Amino acid sequence: MRIAVDILGGDHAPQEILKGVALALQKDFSVAELLLVGPKEVAEKFFATEGIHTIPEIIHTDVFIGGEEKPVEGLRSKPTASISLAVGAVREGHAEGLVAMGNTGATVAAATMGMGMLEGIRRPGIAVQLRGDKGSFLLLDAGANPAPKAKHLFHYGLMGEAFARDIFNIPKPRLALLNIGGEASKGSPLLKEAHGLLANSDCEFIGNIEGNEIFFGKADVVVADGFAGNMVLKVVEGFAEFLSHRAQKLGESNQEISNSLTKILGASEFSDVGGAILLGVKGTVIIGHGRSRANAVLSALQGAREEIRKDVNQHIQENISAHSKEPSVDPS
Repeated sequence: MRIAVDILGGDHAPQEILKGVALALQKDFSVAELLLVGPKEVAEKFFATEGIHTIPEIIHTDVFIGGEEKPVEGLRSKPTASISLAVGAVREGHAEGLVAMGNTGATVAAATMGMGMLEGIRRPGIAVQLRGDKGSFLLLDAGANPAPKAKHLFHYGLMGEAFARDIFNIPKPRLALLNIGGEASKGSPLLKEAHGLLANSDCEFIGNIEGNEIFFGKADVVVADGFAGNMVLKVVEGFAEFLSHRAQKLGESNQEISNSLTKILGASEFSDVGGAILLGVKGTVIIGHGRSRANAVLSALQGAREEIRKDVNQHIQENISAHSKEPSVDPS
């Protein structure tokens, strides 16, 4: 097993990414488990300074896609960008997973086009782990597909179910559909159709869930379109930062109150979970926050390794295949 690491992605690249790799090597990662993509001379100098003499293989490039660049345009104009080469390493079998802290849109686009989709899945979904009243739960999609079809939402439910079963160790994860009301008749035609698909499956589907309920442990997987899911995520993150800022003005310890609010509001600190998970592509992909520091890189690597070891993608594929007789829709 090997994980490709884009060392040029993120606000603090390459130094913090390399520090995260160094932390991984100092723990229980071997050099054979990592494949670095970025400036070779910079990486070698960094490891030498840290006293690390046996280092992972490095695919050299000094080209990257910035956070402000349009993803598809950046990928087309920069074929040797670090994210493209990292995705290529997974596609060609040189790695099974990928960790990137850079442009989210570019990572999603590169992985979707470069790795391809698992059989039967048409759109990938970004899954984020949040903390609720009764432990962790999964929200997806959190931004990959803002205008999905009902079949895509159904697949998100199946993918989330497999992930929660493997990573959260829940034998029969409870699925819910984010909506404006609990009744099956509520919501847009899209949500009504998705509700029907989930309700007619053998998933543990508990029905619709409203935004004010998701943190109370009612569901292990909350299915949403990418627009609504991303809004939920950003509101929770932003509200925690706002309250922390207000507390700082009152003279409280910023870090202490920030940590407390993050836990209270159910927002998983990205340094703990590593980042979001791109589900549906032929490979394990962790997309870290652009502000990620070394600890977040380490967490992302640990998360990617756990997904690979537990064969999450294989179980997603099995879930999709088992439900292949569901009513078909336009394949686009």
